[in-house]
Amino acid sequence: MDLEEMKTMWEDMSKEMTQQKILTDNLVLSLTQEKYKNKFSKVELYESIGAVICFASAIWLIINFAKLDVWYLKVFATIAISLLIILPFITLKKIKGMKVLELQSLSYKETLINFQRRKRELIITQKINALVSIILAVVILPLFSKIIKGINLFDSEHINSFYIYLPILLGLLFFLAKWGIKSYQNLTKSAEDILKELDK
Repeated sequence: MDLEEMKTMWEDMSKEMTQQKILTDNLVLSLTQEKYKNKFSKVELYESIGAVICFASAIWLIINFAKLDVWYLKVFATIAISLLIILPFITLKKIKGMKVLELQSLSYKETLINFQRRKRELIITQKINALVSIILAVVILPLFSKIIKGINLFDSEHINSFYIYLPILLGLLFFLAKWGIKSYQNLTKSAEDILKELDK
């Protein structure tokens, strides 16, 4: 084998190795992309179920709006209906934004910067949702009482029930909100770890 043949053979092998590396890199990116998306698929399903419950509750309040015979209960119902429709949309939009992060079209640095921005937005959204959920609970408690039992919790003979149920509800919501935010922080940390594997 002469020098020219060896050179040609070496160039061919080099091209094959380059192509093999490109294929391997693309495969790793595809697998990482899938693994990353799967992290958010489960939470998207849970949030979608929660959104259906919120929308059903909003529809139920709209159907029973006529039973609210006092102006402040109507204001509470309007606030509750608005929040029950808006909050799930915002949450699902932020989760979708996290899920559709494209790894193959961006550099590693751009991907991480993009991820960090979306992660921050998602966590802030969840913290705001937690606070608004507590407000929503305060508004919904008297509405449910009026619609289901026909009792206005703000009437003098029922106000004590409001003061009994409200702290229990707020305590439960505080615990759930804290758990929810922690879960989202763990989820985004786990997704970030998947992305950081690309740099190894």
